[in-house]
Order: sequence, then C-alpha cells, then structure tokens
Amino acid sequence: MDASFQPDRLQRYSLFGGGLPLLQPAVGAKTSLDVPLLVSFLEPRNEPLAELGTGNGAALLAAIYLGKATTGWGIELQPELSELARQNATLNNFPTSIVTADLRNREALGEPGRFRRVIANPPFRTVSDGRLSPHDSRRAARSEETATLGDFLTAAAYLLDNGGRLSLIFTARRLAELISELRSRRLEPKRLQMIHPRGEENAKLVLLEAVKNGGVELTILPSLFTHDEQGDYSPELTEILNPPR
Repeated sequence: MDASFQPDRLQRYSLFGGGLPLLQPAVGAKTSLDVPLLVSFLEPRNEPLAELGTGNGAALLAAIYLGKATTGWGIELQPELSELARQNATLNNFPTSIVTADLRNREALGEPGRFRRVIANPPFRTVSDGRLSPHDSRRAARSEETATLGDFLTAAAYLLDNGGRLSLIFTARRLAELISELRSRRLEPKRLQMIHPRGEENAKLVLLEAVKNGGVELTILPSLFTHDEQGDYSPELTEILNPPR
C-alpha cells in the first residue's frame, strides 16, 4: 500500500529564510519552533546524527543543512510521515536513511552504540494530561499515546556509544522527571537552557544535552527568550531562524 500523502494533502514551506524547502501535512503534525531551537542547540560535528521520532525529517535535515551533521538516520512510527521524510531528503539531496518502525523495537534500531549523537523531541503530554488533538498524527507527536518519555530515552541510551550525546527539547514543567529518567539510564545532563516566551514569563521549554556515562557536572546556559515585549520575535530567535551559513 502507498503510504505517502496525496499532493492535495501536503503543504510546502521552508526554514531558514527559504534555504531549506520542505513538505509537511496540510492537516496534522506541523513543524514548530521546536525544530530550529533544537538544531541551534547542537554543536557542529563532522559525524552522523540519529533522530528518534523523526516526523517529516525537518530537524534531521536542518542539522545537515546548517553543517551540524554529515548524514542523518531517523526512525518514525507513522508510515506517511516517514515517507514524507524520505521525500524531503530527496528534495534537498541530503544523505539520510529513514526507518519506518517503532522506536521501542530494538531490532529496528540496529546495532547498539552505533551513534555518537542522537536528537529527539519527545511527546510533551502524558495520555491523561489535558485535551488531546483530534488529529492522529498531531496527537501521536504531542502525547505519549504510542511511546513515552522513558521509551525515547531508553532508545537513545541503546543507540549511543559510550560518551555519546543526546540533545532534546522538552516541556519545562516535566524537567525534574526528565532529569530523573535520564540519570536512571546513565545519561548524565551536561548542558541546560531554559526557553521563555517573554522576559516576565515562566519557562515553557527546555533544551538539554546528556552524555552517556558522563561525569556529574551541569552547565546552565543563559535563558533564551523567543519574543520581545511587543510580541515580535526576539533578536536571539530571529538569528536562529535566519542563521549565517
């Protein structure tokens, strides 16, 4: 069966001032600010990058586009989205491999310890956490309907080599749980940055990098504010959305 979206169910858009053209579903899971925020948090490295729950491949391809990685490997449960990730990779002629599978399946993940870097944007909500989206793809991306935070971290720990790094973006209100879950899998938090909508508002998101079997030392980076007092994008976010290449 053809798992791809019909053309009339797709939306064309781009990241980084038009430099990275992409396709996404017209209805359902959409690329958000999470993607450029997560990719901006990565340090450039001349090595492959793996992504858990890759969706349409936006974060993985953005990392390659910005020179943060050489090649990409992603795993995505939803067949339509994984096929869209392959289309987006072809559209940009970027070297990637996308697997359609459940990240809880170790056979689908391949050999353990085969990556030095993994990224993820785990679902923010538990299944009992408020109103869920009526759209299947959006609900799967934002709630722990199929895979929990723990499932994502277990998969990351499995894929990472000793000393490898996991970078992720997550809801700030579950930060204590995130750190506890990371450390229980010997993923030691090393860099942390809080993301605030505005200067006077509480943090909504957190960017965190953890190292497999790393030492106990955490660097707290300056907070990032996405909007100014007038509601416009802040200078910091504007630079992230329009980075030099």
